[in-house]
Amino acid sequence: MTPSPFAQVVTVARYEIRKYIRGRRLLGMVILVGLIVGLFVGLPPALGIKYASTPDAFVSTFATFSGLLVVLGGVLFASDALVSEHEKRTGYFLFPNPVRREILVLGKIAASVIVCAAVLSLYYGAAAIAALAVTHSLTWDVGLSYVYALAYMIAVVGIAYLISALLKSTVAAAVLTFFLFTLIFSIVGGILPLAKVEPWFIPTSASGIIANALGGPAIRGGPGGGDVGFVPDPVTSV
Repeated sequence: MTPSPFAQVVTVARYEIRKYIRGRRLLGMVILVGLIVGLFVGLPPALGIKYASTPDAFVSTFATFSGLLVVLGGVLFASDALVSEHEKRTGYFLFPNPVRREILVLGKIAASVIVCAAVLSLYYGAAAIAALAVTHSLTWDVGLSYVYALAYMIAVVGIAYLISALLKSTVAAAVLTFFLFTLIFSIVGGILPLAKVEPWFIPTSASGIIANALGGPAIRGGPGGGDVGFVPDPVTSV
């Protein structure tokens, strides 16, 4: 009996997740999350700086870096997911199998989304626990910021897969994905308002709601950081 399309997608996703677990990328992301959380929690008392007194202000510091964490997840777990199968010739072993190509693609996308969501959940979970330990309270705005970060993550993964499908080099796909979200979109989002065009359709501009939900500044991920400028309303952003 042939498995249903959904069961086939689950099977492909499960094997992709196992591949990520066996590799070093997921471990590297977990270590990076630990370093970021450790710096945010350990540096203030070491430098004699007081923690924020409210949970929203405390977590907003973490939220300003969540965009960059999402982009790194897209680069590591999505940008080369398709192109690597052709570049390394492993696609020739996958595609002849009795599974439709769209099933393979959907399974890979599901695996990328699950892994990126797990890393992001670990990051926000650590931030929430730290906020609860420091301020002895939490607000729903922390959860709202997390949901917005998940929405941004899905957008990043989707665009990363589009780039992976169009290019023929894993390095080119990874580099383009990274600089698209850390530099190119930021430049376009900064120029369009000068022409009196609101960049509501630019993902990095929409990602500003992640920090805005906590009352913090919308910081652009990537080298140099900086304010993202125009931030559309949450409904438009999502």
